[in-house]
Amino acid sequence: MKLSTSVDVRKEPFHLNHYKSSRKQVWEIYHAHPCMEFLFVYEGQGSVEVNKHQLRIEPGTLLVFQPFQLHRIRIEGPFIRSVLMFDPYKLDAALLAFSGVRKWFNILWKQQLTCQVLPQQHKFAKIFEDLNRKLRSVPANKQQEEFILCLLSILQQLEPFEKEVYNGQKDKNKPRYNHTALQMIEWIELHYKERFDLNRMSEDLHLSTYYLSHTFRQSTGSSITEFIISRRLKEACLLLETTSKTAGFIAQEVGFLNGSYFCRVFKTVLGITPKAYRMQV
Repeated sequence: MKLSTSVDVRKEPFHLNHYKSSRKQVWEIYHAHPCMEFLFVYEGQGSVEVNKHQLRIEPGTLLVFQPFQLHRIRIEGPFIRSVLMFDPYKLDAALLAFSGVRKWFNILWKQQLTCQVLPQQHKFAKIFEDLNRKLRSVPANKQQEEFILCLLSILQQLEPFEKEVYNGQKDKNKPRYNHTALQMIEWIELHYKERFDLNRMSEDLHLSTYYLSHTFRQSTGSSITEFIISRRLKEACLLLETTSKTAGFIAQEVGFLNGSYFCRVFKTVLGITPKAYRMQV
């Protein structure tokens, strides 16, 4: 149940993890991240839960995840996939000369999508393979250009599925997250390692606690607490993978009250103890 690569889009606006393989009996993640993600499945059977909908995953499936969107993926048996993560603001700026594609990208990025799991998309295997090959052969200062060209191709391939992915006639100008929810997400990113205090958030954002709680759930589909726990667990998994720090130390570092509570939440959400997780890495 190893989490996807943690990508800091401020330092690395485009990232490809090509043909990533897991041979565990059960592989599961539950998280959100600040970047956009295209995930293509070569091998694996399971499900994904996003926006309170559970959908089937099978070989040839392409998944689209928006920034800060909680999603749970569970795969039984071998799981092989390619993961392309990127900063949507960087891509949006690169698409200024492509008005039609840019408009379509902004739908994928900002609007409430009706479907984010597209089966039978085997053509994307070659697109990811070509990008991986080019990244290996071009100098570092040329790689961003290859990423943008690849993403342009992906967007063009996805455009015929617009009616399946987005049914936005009624909510054409309504973004997925309103301004308040985006402010809250940014606030959480700054403060998730601290003990959460809704009153403090209310004071910082100059909005009532009721309005904040109601708006966040309505916009994201999860409570503020669920979102914060997900963010803390993602950081905890990264520390378990990359350091030798104890579970108790990690618990305090990412914002949990104590080690025992951290272990209980970790096991409840990810289905495995922090110790067992570290041993699997």
